Amino acid sequence: MNYNNYFKKLIEKNEIKKNKFPNEKVFIHANGKYHLNAFTYENVKYNFVISSKRSIAYGDDFEGLIVEIYIDNDYCESYFNQLKENQNSIEKDLNIENIVWQSPRNTFSGNVSRIFAKHSVDVNDNSRWDEYIDWQINTMIKFLDVMPKYTRDLNKSRIMNMNKDKDKDNKIKNIILYGAPGVGKTHNYQNIISMIEDGKSQKEIFDTITDNTTDKKVEQDNEIFQNIKDDKRVEFVTFHQSYSYEDFIEGFRPNEDGKIKLEDGVLKNIADKARSMSFDEAYKLLESKHKSENLTELYFGSDIKINIIDFKDNSIIVRSENAKDKQYIKQNDLEIIVKSLLNKEITEQNGIQNLDVKKDTKVLKHLYFPFAKQMQILMKKQNFYIVIDEINRGNISKIFGELITLIEEDKRDVYEVTLPYSKKPFKVPSNLYIIATMNSTDKSIATVDIALRRRFTFLKMKPNLELVKDADAKKLMKELNIIIEDKLGEDYMLGHSYFMKIEDNEDLKFVKEYKIKPLLEEYFYSEDKMPEEISALLKENN
Repeated sequence: MNYNNYFKKLIEKNEIKKNKFPNEKVFIHANGKYHLNAFTYENVKYNFVISSKRSIAYGDDFEGLIVEIYIDNDYCESYFNQLKENQNSIEKDLNIENIVWQSPRNTFSGNVSRIFAKHSVDVNDNSRWDEYIDWQINTMIKFLDVMPKYTRDLNKSRIMNMNKDKDKDNKIKNIILYGAPGVGKTHNYQNIISMIEDGKSQKEIFDTITDNTTDKKVEQDNEIFQNIKDDKRVEFVTFHQSYSYEDFIEGFRPNEDGKIKLEDGVLKNIADKARSMSFDEAYKLLESKHKSENLTELYFGSDIKINIIDFKDNSIIVRSENAKDKQYIKQNDLEIIVKSLLNKEITEQNGIQNLDVKKDTKVLKHLYFPFAKQMQILMKKQNFYIVIDEINRGNISKIFGELITLIEEDKRDVYEVTLPYSKKPFKVPSNLYIIATMNSTDKSIATVDIALRRRFTFLKMKPNLELVKDADAKKLMKELNIIIEDKLGEDYMLGHSYFMKIEDNEDLKFVKEYKIKPLLEEYFYSEDKMPEEISALLKENN
């Protein structure tokens, strides 16, 4: 695509509508760039961007138009979190489809946050450029009309308080969601993970999950959870009566050759991943991303694009955008810069001048610093999650063994045991969350290990009638649950998920016959027959 021609047309049209922009601001384009030069207004930057499929900044394989605000200063995470508190109001005021919230941890460079609108188009179809330009300018006008009232009062001083709150609030690492079938246990473990990643406080997370008052309140950003899955930071396992220590921690297993081999279990695997990376491990990961995931570009803020050519001879070979010559990022000097960032000895690229690195490195500090920031992110501790479905169906003592003590929050990173098979020391890291689900109607709940009860925080999920939209389905759920609660107790009430997808009488008949009736027959198995009032409700309108 010819960026020069496209942005020339955009600037010409922008000139006509400049009275809609603060101080009649007119954007400027630097030759060959895929974006305009951003301007800062009320604490954030505004810009027009064209995203190609080679770019990873706005989503893998996305090609089209971007209108964004972004923050690339020391307060990018604090400002982003403050804006996120008003997300519903902002999106309602903007009234634009496909708004994406991208926190620093979900950007490649890790030191920028974005809120952007995207529009998927064939950017090479110049016959539609006028249409594309109208969309971008009109979207930018909306951004500039809405966002300043939210951004002008962003508070720099909150950055320290927010970090303290994070450390203070999220101390509970072991959580069990329990309740009757259909109350949203599986759905809500994803919400818990998304909210932890989004920096929500412990109280806010627990209140949101247990209140479960509206579908909007518990619907968190699915993109956050998907990013965690893509990063392989979450594992899912289901306990059952045959599940063992060897499956969960470590044990001897036959390999493809029929020989017995010691293999790590699910918990040990993810616990090892959760420990912070060394520089060498992070460097190898960056190299593998370049080779296996076709990582060819690195962005610093939204203004610098660095092309990654190769990893060779302990160096990263790169070329700056519009530069003719290749440059070499030396691994040894990069390690010194990364460690200085981790130790907070430097916070910006000019700090490289004071480090014990080669003169060439100081000259190329604008190239070294983006790579150092990316390495810093890889080496920094991230949260990992193991999700255990039906935890009460497993033999807890048999599965956890000696690690039942180590999972306690105050024992993490401190207490160490020697594993019986490998004879290696093992600790449970503090950045590993164990989130489990438990069916409260299951008869095995009565035998839940006391050790498990003491080490987990239990969040009860209740049926929520307000989430059922169909009037007949809502009436049936309400009447059945009144009878069930009276005869069996609250833990046996029917969850809302059975009724949420009902749209007409045919759907209702199907759910009654093939989902609710078999479940209630199981509930009342010990009796000769189901209570007559329940049978009558199930036959009604059939």
